[in-house]
Amino acid sequence: MSPQETKRSDATRRALMCAARDEFAEHGLAGARVDRIAEAAGVNKERIYGLFGSKDKLFDAVLIDAMQEFTEVVDPLSAYADTAAFVEQLFDYHRGHPQLLRLMAWEALHRGADAHDIDGWRDRHYRRKLELAMAMHGTDDPFRAGLTMLILCGIPNWVNLMPQVRHLLLGERADDAEAIKAFLSAFAERAFTSPADHPVNGLTDAAETDPVEAAAERLRRAQAEADAARAELGAAMRAAHAEGTSANQLAKRVTGTVSRPVVLKLLAE
Repeated sequence: MSPQETKRSDATRRALMCAARDEFAEHGLAGARVDRIAEAAGVNKERIYGLFGSKDKLFDAVLIDAMQEFTEVVDPLSAYADTAAFVEQLFDYHRGHPQLLRLMAWEALHRGADAHDIDGWRDRHYRRKLELAMAMHGTDDPFRAGLTMLILCGIPNWVNLMPQVRHLLLGERADDAEAIKAFLSAFAERAFTSPADHPVNGLTDAAETDPVEAAAERLRRAQAEADAARAELGAAMRAAHAEGTSANQLAKRVTGTVSRPVVLKLLAE
């Protein structure tokens, strides 16, 4: 493909993505029409299917594109250290760019917990976000860190996602963006950087007051990690065995981790 053809192809793809983002944000995955997207982008429907394969895959591409655009402006992986600033950035971004929250809400309505991904980008992004949350809050419990991130993001996002509830509760000041943002950022900073004796910490630390539960949770995590490591070891040994490494040689290489009978069992799986 010549540089000129590549440039035209990129322009066509971008036009399709923009038109599709508008359509999906307005009508959702089920209600969106491929013919309307094609008409808005100035191409035929066959071009869409040729580039993306299906309406579902086009939605996936649009959603992840919107998420990547968001991280270029408000990167939770770098701004999270300043709780108040992060909340303010989230509020401002989603107030000015409502499509991303709408796309994610449509995804939840149509797919429930089934979050589609492309090339593992979404999985890597949330894994890094979780690791940062664990580091920032000084915990090795991913469940606790994940809940903290969910709540922190929910503080500004819910206000923007539910304008009807905002108007019902705030009345004539429902669109006083500066006052709302100031309150949300102060609330988040107070809740997530409060002194040890603040009531919020008494609530969020409740799961850690029982040493038996805490120890059991650590053991569950260790067992899950061990199972994953065992599966990874089995896959690696089967690949080596297929290339000619004998079972005895493999058993010697993993001495001290698993026994020879276990090696044979893993190779047979």
